[in-house]
Amino acid sequence: MVVMADVKDVKYVVNYDFPGSLEDYVHRIGRTGRAGAKGTAYTFFTAANARFAKELIGILEEAGQKVSPDLASLGRGAPPPPSGLGGFRDRGRGFGGGRTWS
Repeated sequence: MVVMADVKDVKYVVNYDFPGSLEDYVHRIGRTGRAGAKGTAYTFFTAANARFAKELIGILEEAGQKVSPDLASLGRGAPPPPSGLGGFRDRGRGFGGGRTWS
């Protein structure tokens, strides 16, 4: 379980384990880059998380971020997340909220 406080001026977020859903991932990395500031998020993503790869690639591309070759490779061979487990549904807010991550 992860508890996130609303802390101002967060410049870096490190996810030592990939969250159980893409929505949680977007929420976690959203701790950086608030109010137009730039931030950096590092996430350990392994073959065990491959079911999220295709959607994660879409999120990164939509936000204008680079997709690593290793992640792209996982995305080509990964099945989609099981229904109701981890899929991210855009609720009209868009990905990234206009923020840029580096």
